[in-house]
Amino acid sequence: MNRVAAIDCGTNSIRLLVADYDGSGLHELTRRMEIVRLGAGVDRTGELAPEALARTFAALRDYAAEIERLGATRVRMVATSATRDARNRDELVTGVRAILGVDPEVISGEEEAALSFGGAIGDLVGGSGQFAAPDRVGAPSQPGASDRSETRGQPGASGNPGSSDARGGLDRQPGRPGAAGTPTQLGTPTQLGTSGQLGKIGLSGTGGLSSVATPILLADIGGGSTELVLGDAHGVRAARSVNVGCVRLAERHLRDDPPTAAQAAAIVADVHAALDLAAATVPLTEAATLVGVAGTVTTVAALAAGLAEYDADRIHLSVTSAEQVAAVTELLLGMTHDERAALPVMHPGRVDVIASGALVLRTLVERTGAAAVVASERDILDGIALALATSPPALPPAPADPPLSAAPSLSAGPSLSAAPPPPAAPSLPTGAGPAAG
Repeated sequence: MNRVAAIDCGTNSIRLLVADYDGSGLHELTRRMEIVRLGAGVDRTGELAPEALARTFAALRDYAAEIERLGATRVRMVATSATRDARNRDELVTGVRAILGVDPEVISGEEEAALSFGGAIGDLVGGSGQFAAPDRVGAPSQPGASDRSETRGQPGASGNPGSSDARGGLDRQPGRPGAAGTPTQLGTPTQLGTSGQLGKIGLSGTGGLSSVATPILLADIGGGSTELVLGDAHGVRAARSVNVGCVRLAERHLRDDPPTAAQAAAIVADVHAALDLAAATVPLTEAATLVGVAGTVTTVAALAAGLAEYDADRIHLSVTSAEQVAAVTELLLGMTHDERAALPVMHPGRVDVIASGALVLRTLVERTGAAAVVASERDILDGIALALATSPPALPPAPADPPLSAAPSLSAGPSLSAAPPPPAAPSLPTGAGPAAG
């Protein structure tokens, strides 16, 4: 049995998955998440803030202890949005190396998209989940990132699975909506989603469908960016990363509580501009099924279903209609911070960015013409673990030639053990429910 540890470090959250791989799939041992908001202010300053680095290092120390306790033999940490954008990312690399003993991999948007697709695809079409980024993906991606989240909870009130269209087909006419209107509160989550309104696709062995219709358009709405991937069981056809994530857009535009119509319209305009770029690479309207991963999509699904508490098992592979996405978005835009915080499925670290994330999702649904979106709790974290478990171990470095002189080298740097410890971490909320991203 191959036991691996995967860490996904995004703009808003940092997550850990330790799992065994038996040749056919992952068997989860633990899955953890902390809201650290590593990317706070990066869009404005271009640098990782000292307090954000401290929060991240504190979470990593806890993860390192958990990895050692569970005996994972291989560790891989992937850093995305905020790290790609930051001028001082070497500070993160140094701290991670001192804590984990490995360097974080700062991956491209296309690599991030391929890992997200690989993590999600197995539950959707029975694929292996092992896909590389496409050889040609058009213009270079913008720097950006995905934050994803998943926190297990106890089952809450939910609808009867199987009552909605299982394929989320693209049977609506795509269009480009105008500026957002005045936000209005449309009702409580219970009014938006009642028993029977949470459809769920069936899987092989459950009496339902063995797969969803392909090709799939996978949307990973993160804190710093959104990754869009078109593919099927054979792999990724096209991928693009664009700089529209819930944290980035909230920092740019949301100034009032609730947001004004003009602020919502500015976010929608940014998303359309980003989707125009993405459409040059990824044919957004050619997919048969729209699948969404990360905390924005899963939170919107939970609100649409009227869940009394966040339940990852109920959300995974659930189907939320385009009309429900629009209704939840309007609901969130009409709420104050305290009203959003009081929603039973809302993670504390997501309260200030959920409205901007929902606008990204709603705009994407409108642009693609999708009738519905399928939510998946499997994402880049699972893709990182699968890729690590199925890759050959790295060979140890070849021994260096002995020095010609016994004199100490003047170029040798300090040992890792001599590195000063990162600063203590200010706290951020880490309550139950889906994390931001």
